[in-house]
Amino acid sequence: MDKRPDGEEEKSYPNSGPPTEEAIRTWLVENIASVVNMEPGQIDVHQTFDNYGLDSLQAVSLSGDLENWLSTEISLPWCGLPNVEQLAQHLCKTYVNGAGQAEAK
Repeated sequence: MDKRPDGEEEKSYPNSGPPTEEAIRTWLVENIASVVNMEPGQIDVHQTFDNYGLDSLQAVSLSGDLENWLSTEISLPWCGLPNVEQLAQHLCKTYVNGAGQAEAK
């Protein structure tokens, strides 16, 4: 990820077609890892967000980035879902497939 002029890292956004569940999962893993200074491979999609020490400010920032990417408002704290896997499934079903932006599987 590149750094912005203010020193913050820019979030990466996949740019091909509507986001799939896998693309959302990958985005979450990469961006959570960046925020908590871990390698993406260290993020277990079945572990709770609390396991990675995300504070509320970090969660709000990531949510804003997700909203920008998915072009929709997302409720906090991440729809009450405990981990990356469940959040990716929910976002794909509710905000992508549910919004008619992608074909249902």
